[in-house]
Amino acid sequence: MSLTLSRRKFLRNVGLLSAAYQLPFHSALALAQSKTISATTYPGAWETAQRSIVLPVFGKATGGSVNLVPTLAVDAVSKVIASRANPPYDVLLLDEGPYLDALPHDIFEKIPVDKIPNLRDVPTKLQDPRGFGAFISGQIIGIAYNTEKIKKPPTSWNDLLKPEYKGRIGIAGMASTLMTAWMVEIARLNGGSEENLDPAFKFVQKMLPNVSAVVESPGALATLFQQGQIDISIHYNNNVGDLQSKGVPVALAKPDTGWIYIRSCLHIIKNTKNPDLAAAYINAALAPEVQTKMAAAPYFLAPVSSKAAFSPGLQVYAKNTADIASMNVVDWAKLNPLRVGYIDRFNREVKV
Repeated sequence: MSLTLSRRKFLRNVGLLSAAYQLPFHSALALAQSKTISATTYPGAWETAQRSIVLPVFGKATGGSVNLVPTLAVDAVSKVIASRANPPYDVLLLDEGPYLDALPHDIFEKIPVDKIPNLRDVPTKLQDPRGFGAFISGQIIGIAYNTEKIKKPPTSWNDLLKPEYKGRIGIAGMASTLMTAWMVEIARLNGGSEENLDPAFKFVQKMLPNVSAVVESPGALATLFQQGQIDISIHYNNNVGDLQSKGVPVALAKPDTGWIYIRSCLHIIKNTKNPDLAAAYINAALAPEVQTKMAAAPYFLAPVSSKAAFSPGLQVYAKNTADIASMNVVDWAKLNPLRVGYIDRFNREVKV
């Protein structure tokens, strides 16, 4: 018996694959050609959540696999720009700031709406109006603190200046979205804005005696909490939830001026050799069951799908999308032209 597969039989089999997964014929053909994509994630809780929740759903739907690479957004974008013809990633996970900053470099494909049916369940106001990304969740920033060592929860960003916290605070570098968003918030509260972070830099200088560590990423801050090297920090709710699930005595306090909210987005990279698998990956991230699990303990990521539920744990921060909409956000369009200069200044001035 001949083992050679004729073109006719091959195309017939691809057609059967298409029918089995309810995909367009050309999508099934692409999936048959390649079964692995490379996608970025953030170090820490994001990586854990995507590996345990998104990847299994993607694999079941497509039979494909994902090389998931934890990296900071700024680094991921730089690598793609440096290798446009043969990009190292098929899909990038970016917060809104790095996304808008990268947009002029023309590295993103338009989102193929017809290949991401779960986008239909995302309200228009939670979709990217530019069409080059798909918002998949949101993170909430507050004051993380060790509940065993700090009995009275902090209530204000100004509490970070208290002498009792000398040598007990950890912060991330300003290349992270976490620290950038916080700097904007502190600037606003002290008479500044996205275009004038001087008040925030002055605040940080006052806070420095209390700072024992400046690390690269929010994931590294989580490690310091685990190791007992810091007791208080600016942090994301999902990282705090992940720490709580590991038995670390930590909670997130709401500042009296309100939570800060950050949106995260998935993007398909131009010149990817796996556009259909990349679209399928985004579709998996938007699946109602994935969104619901990501919104539950220990991650508490705010969902964008109208079919996903806000878990009891997430409702500590927001009960619904209306609460999310009322949170403090960054005007990235104003900030981004100045961000590189701000990062350089932060790296020069903020040392412990």
